Parts: sequence; C-alpha cells; structure tokens
Amino acid sequence: MKPGLRTFTQLLAVLSLIQMSACSPAAPAGSDNAKGNTSSDSKGADNGQVVLQVMDWSDSVKSLRDEFHKKFMEKYPNIKIEYTQLTVDQFKNTVITAVKTNDAPDLFPVPTGMKLSTLVKDKWFQPLDPYIDDAFKNQFIDGTFQNGTTMVDGKIYSIPEAMSLPSTLVFYNKKLFREAGLDPEKPPATYAEFRDYAQKITAAGKGKYYGIIEGGKQSNRWLSTLREWSSLGGSGLNGNSPVSLATKQPTYDSQAVLDVFGLFKGLAKDGSFHPKTMSISAPEARALFAQDQAGFIIQGAWNVGVWNKDNPKLEYGVMAPPLPESGRKGSIPVTSSGAWIGLSANSKHPKEAALYLKEFYGGDFFQPKRVESGDSFSVVKGVNEKYAKAPQLKAYYDIVQNYGRMIPDPSVRNPDTAAVFSEFKDVHPDAGEILSAVVAGAMKDEKEALAQYSKQLGTAWNSAVEAAKGKGAKVSGADFEFPNWDPMKNYTSEDYKALK
Repeated sequence: MKPGLRTFTQLLAVLSLIQMSACSPAAPAGSDNAKGNTSSDSKGADNGQVVLQVMDWSDSVKSLRDEFHKKFMEKYPNIKIEYTQLTVDQFKNTVITAVKTNDAPDLFPVPTGMKLSTLVKDKWFQPLDPYIDDAFKNQFIDGTFQNGTTMVDGKIYSIPEAMSLPSTLVFYNKKLFREAGLDPEKPPATYAEFRDYAQKITAAGKGKYYGIIEGGKQSNRWLSTLREWSSLGGSGLNGNSPVSLATKQPTYDSQAVLDVFGLFKGLAKDGSFHPKTMSISAPEARALFAQDQAGFIIQGAWNVGVWNKDNPKLEYGVMAPPLPESGRKGSIPVTSSGAWIGLSANSKHPKEAALYLKEFYGGDFFQPKRVESGDSFSVVKGVNEKYAKAPQLKAYYDIVQNYGRMIPDPSVRNPDTAAVFSEFKDVHPDAGEILSAVVAGAMKDEKEALAQYSKQLGTAWNSAVEAAKGKGAKVSGADFEFPNWDPMKNYTSEDYKALK
C-alpha cells in the first residue's frame, strides 16, 4: 500500500457512510453525478503489482470504464487499477483534502471552478511531456493542447475528457407531447410557447407527470441554464469569467437575464415543475424524466448514452433552448475543450499513469465505445466520424453548431489571468442560487437581488484583479474585455492576434 493510502481510503469510507445515511437514491450521471463509487479493492499491492489510483466523477460511462479497466489489467497484469468515482461536489472536497495530506490519486481531473495554471503553481500536477510522445499528442483534434487551457508555459499538464459542448439544451418527451395534443416534431421555439407546452403537458398528466423537471438542489445547473439561455438573448454571460462579453462588466441584471427569470417564474406559477424538482439532483431528475414523469428537462449530451442504454423505450427528442419574444441576439457560449485529467505531482507511478492515458485515449476500446454509446464526442481524431451512431447525439451536436459560437478565453489571451481567479472570492447567493430561490417561491423580487449581486460581484472581481497585480501578476481588467467579440460568430485565433 502506497504511503498515505490508508488515510485516503478511510476518507472515502467516511464519504460512503455519509451517503448511506442521506438515503439518496443512486442514479447515473454525466457531469452531474449523484453517487460515488469505488471499483477494485485495496488488496494486491503485496504481490508485486503497481496500484494505480484514478479518481473522477464520470459515472455516465461507469460500465464502460469498468470494462476498460478489466481489459487494461488483463493486458498489463503488473498494474492494478483502483478507480474511485464521486459526485462533482464530493470530488472537489475530497481531492482538496487528499492533496493537502499528500494522499492524492495518481490521476485525477481539475476540479470545477479551479484553474489548471493555479493548480500547477500550487504543485498539484506534473507535466505529462516526459511520458508521452508526438504520436500520442498528434492523435488529438486541433486545439486540444494550448496554453491557458491544457498547457502551462508550453508544457502539457492535462487532457480533455471529451469534446466541449454546452450542457443546457432541452430534451423533450415525445410520448407526453402526443398525450397533451402537441406535435412531437414541432417543439416550442419561444419562451411563451415553452411555457404553454409545459402547462398543457401538466394538465394532461393529472398528477402523473408534469411539464418540466430539474435537479433543483444543484445550483450549478440553474446557473449554467441562466448563463447560456440569457446569452442567446444577448447577455454575453458565460463560464469563462464573471465579466459579460456584452457589457464588459459583471452584469447579471440585464433584460436578457430578467427574461429568463420571468420564464422560470411563470413555469413555477403555473405548477408546471415536477413537485420533486427542488429536492433532487440532476441525475435523479434525469431518471424520473426517463420514467415519463416530465415533458422537458434541461441537460447535457451525456444523457443520450445513459437513456439509450438504460431506457430503450423512452421516446425523446432534442431541441434548442427557446428564445425570448424579442428574438435571438446572441449565441450559446461554446468553450474550447478544457483541462480534465492530469498526473499528480506526487505520483510514484508516472509511467504507468501515462500508459493508462495512452490506452484510454489511443486504445481500440474506450473512445470508440464511448462515442458509439451516445455519451459524448471524442477529442481523438476520426473517432466521432466512425462511431457516432445515436441520432439524438447527432441532433444535439447539430443544434450546437447552429446556436453555439466559440467564445474568447481570457486564459488563452493572457495566462496570468489565472492569478485573478485564485484571488477571487465568489459572492453568494449567486445568480443560480437566486433563480433556484425564485422557482422555489422563497424569493419574490429577483430584480433587486440580481442588481445587488451584480454590484457585489463587480466589487469582488475588481478586488481580485488588484490583489493579483499586487502579487506580481501582469494582468488588468482589460484582459477580460474583448472589443472584437461578435456574439454571432466564432472567436478564432486570428481574433486573439488582432488584440495584440
């Protein structure tokens, strides 16, 4: 057993007990996981095997991952994979503790909300370059490796999990559409139509099903929906920074944002939300949607693989987010495939970890099977074209091509911007938490709350910029402003160059 492994294992055991006491049902999930799982056991280190610890939150492909590990260990019997799967929130808290106590797994992703460059500076990860060759690097699609996302100072520290796609398109239940007298081939296009459809589905359900269901206890889902839907209305909000690309300020009280609030407030007033919405996670909501308990759910592409495998009788389609009555004034923000898995700076088995990555990305099993299952699109060249078969996944991709546009990334423009995020102290309740409160009926005046949040966010952001500058970072507020950004066009490498 590697040094510190017992402490790490005990920590996981405590988490398991907490989960059991919470009595929350298990459910598969892509990036919204509801349950932590550990495959393999801690035995085997005494027989000469290398125990390679891997941790992440990707349970939408749990069965494929287990099969991959089985095949890997059959091919390399000297390596034992100890794989731990947690929820997004569990992972972040667990890995922070593990790094502090020198118990970090060998391979693990960059936690959500944290920047790779900051973690490299804090010695969480070590570069992959000494253990991977050009043949391995060249198999990835263009743009996979670039400074500010997966690279730091010209060295590769992380590899994306999959091709980046927005996570707030709408899945709708065709069976319930028909029962409500709606045409399943004509999903709603506007806020007013969306609210009307949800109301009609709820009425037809008579308590058996409702217009819409969401994982209401996950504020991150509300925040993602608010940003991406309001961006279609011209808000300029996105996940790359708190600064709106449209206003060049942390503006969360624009008309586009208020329009989204108006829609969700109306849905709640109509009684269109499933009554369990505010007490369940996104994976639990997904499971209830698959049981024909709701007409709509806002989710990511990873659902396709789960539903097609576990719920083959589910009749569902994919639609773009509805538009405000004023029409489309922007696009869904699309980001470059960001940092995901990396090699622990303290790993005693970097060569074995690199071998794992080579099989995970370059082998003949996992990437083809993942794409074939409908879970996501691969960052490996040629895999999507050959193995993408699920019609819903193709539809999701096509909608993103139509409504999504690549947005600028401050980290690509100036890697020193990572120092600002290190200093930034988020403000709560944030916009997602405010939206959650409005839907739950716990808040009435969202306009005032959003104005106050925007003001406080601006103060916190300016303080972070000044603090970063005070510690030597060559950064300014202008690094987060992109005057040549067009909400209807992809932001390209040529656009970055034009700013210099």
